[in-house]
Formats: sequence, C-alpha cells, structure tokens
Amino acid sequence: MSQIAWDQLPEVLSPVGRTAADVFAEGPRRQALPGFEPVYRDFVDYIVRCTHRIWEQKDIGLCRTHYADSCVMHTLNGPTFGLENVVQGTLSALSSFADRQVVAEDVIWSEDEPGLFYSSHRITSRSTHEGVDAMYGAGAGAAQMAMTVADCVVRKNLIVEEWLFRDNARAALQMGYSPRAVATAQAEADRMGDQTRHAWRQAWIERVRNDDHRLPDADHPAAVPSRLLQTALNNDLYGAAANGVSPSIEVCWPTGRYGWGRGFWAGCLVQLRAQLHQFAFALEHWAARPLPNGDVAVALRWSACGVHAGYGPWGAPTGREILVAGSSHYVLRGGRIVRDQTVFDELAVLRQVYGGLDAKIPGSASL
Repeated sequence: MSQIAWDQLPEVLSPVGRTAADVFAEGPRRQALPGFEPVYRDFVDYIVRCTHRIWEQKDIGLCRTHYADSCVMHTLNGPTFGLENVVQGTLSALSSFADRQVVAEDVIWSEDEPGLFYSSHRITSRSTHEGVDAMYGAGAGAAQMAMTVADCVVRKNLIVEEWLFRDNARAALQMGYSPRAVATAQAEADRMGDQTRHAWRQAWIERVRNDDHRLPDADHPAAVPSRLLQTALNNDLYGAAANGVSPSIEVCWPTGRYGWGRGFWAGCLVQLRAQLHQFAFALEHWAARPLPNGDVAVALRWSACGVHAGYGPWGAPTGREILVAGSSHYVLRGGRIVRDQTVFDELAVLRQVYGGLDAKIPGSASL
C-alpha cells in the first residue's frame, strides 16, 4: 500500500511526547513535499499546522488553498462534496463552538503513491456550545471534549478526500443532551423528503459486503491488529484474539467505554459484533509510524455492517441494516497492543437504529 517503508524518514516526528513549541517550530524541510507550501517542514507538520491555522487561528479561508475544489468528505451522517461546503461547514462549526481547541495527539501517515500522502490524525477537541447548532439547537454554555480522527488523502498541499470520525454521543452527554433523543429527532427528519439522498449509505454497505479482505503484509506492524480483528470479528474467537494484546492494555472506545485489560478489550468487540447479525467487516486503509522509546503507532480505517438483531447498548433489536465506520489507533510494544483508541460516531449509529438515513429492514420498502 505504501511507497516507502513504514519506518523510513524517522526525522518526521510524531507529536507524541513533544511540546507545542517544538511541534510548531519553524525551520527547514525534513521531507520532500512536492507542491506543498514552504511553511510546512514535513507531512506531519502540514497536517498539524494547517489544522491549527484553520481551526484555532480562525483563518478559515485557508481551506481554499488546502482542499481540492472537488474534495469529498465522508462521515457516518453522509458525504459532503466540494470545497465551498467545507468552508461553510467550518464556519458553521466555529460559529456554534467558537473556542474550539484541536490538540494533535498523533499523526500516523503513509505515502501510498509518489507524492500522494495519507494521514490518520487523532485529535482531542475541547469547545463550549454557545451558538445555535443544527444537531443540538441553541447552546447553553456547556463544555465538551471528544476524540476525533480525521483520515485525509493529500496531494500537492490539497486534501482530496477525507473521512471524519468523532465521538459525538460522548460530546452530547457532556453537554447534557440525551444521545437517543438527538438521534430520534434526526431520524424523524431523515424520513421526510426524497429518500434517494441517502443512497450513499446502501452503496457503502454493499462495498463492505463485497470487500476482498485484503490484509497488510505479514512484516508490516498493521498486520498485528488486523489479524486480531479478523480472529475476533470474523471467527468469533475473542479470547484467542485477546491473547495477542498486552494483559494491561488500555482501551478507549466511544461513549465512555474506557478500561484496562484483555477482557475489557474483547468485551468492546463483542458488544459491536453481538448486536449485528449477518455481519461483515472490511479493513479499508492502514499505516504505521515509529514512536519514541521503540513503540509503534498503527492506524486502521475500517467499516462494518449487519442487521440489528441482537441486544446491546443500542437497545432492543430493530431488524434494520446498520453501517458503522471508524478508525482505530493502536500502540504496539514488543509486538503486542498496549493501547487501543477507537473512534466511531455512535450517535450516527443510533440515528440508523431509529430509522434515520434510510436505514430499513432488508427486503422492505423504505421506512
């Protein structure tokens, strides 16, 4: 998948363990970046610095020099097409959450073709809901902090495609909203009007079901978590998979699932799998980079789908076909996973559970 080995260019440093002053220090190029602005020292610097300039320094117009005219942004609420929609979406978000901070925790990247870069950027974002927001309504001054992962395809300083994963259900809870109430209202709105606007969801599900199950090469660090996910989710051997992680693994999953140990890690996978019958799982991209002290960071972008026919956190079975898409960031030490930080939008999943985004019982007419 990558044109360079995962451990080449060690001078292109992860943000992990670095001060903000060091991360944003200016200086000479450390990596060949054809077509990129001279201010960026390397690809990690491009991702972190342009995010800071747009979101924290509020130079939102820089989107026009950092996104392609025909860019596509994918979320579990549906795709966004075109540069000006990115600009307007950023303006709207900062209007409602004007003090948003975007702290870069890591950037795990690869060069998939010469000059074509891929990044998986994990962020902790903190903000205060003070404006009127399309999802939550009028703000009441409540603060929230949520994990986000943005996966981007970049060429010549322009993001051409992006997948955005955010723990929106946890953010809603922190601001005093019921994720189920928010999702129910969204689902009711989704059932109005032309249902063909939701066709992207069924197309995504079909891609997952038709996936060719390609895996990383055995000598790539991403092979470790990929193999364990396949063992657990495709073969239902969760204990066998858990033997491949550290006994003291740290686990952070959406909506407050935070814990330690092999049992907790396996339990998160069981919760996802048990609720979805006729299950399908697809790995869509992987990358790895060295970390300080000999650790290795791995990023996996994945999708899953199935019929909501099992009990679990999403409530009583509805029989609807559900799509889940997420990103998992792992830290490997000595060939074992010591940390799993997985992000998917569970609020958008609940939206489908309640019949939104044209989620329906397979074989039935649109609900």
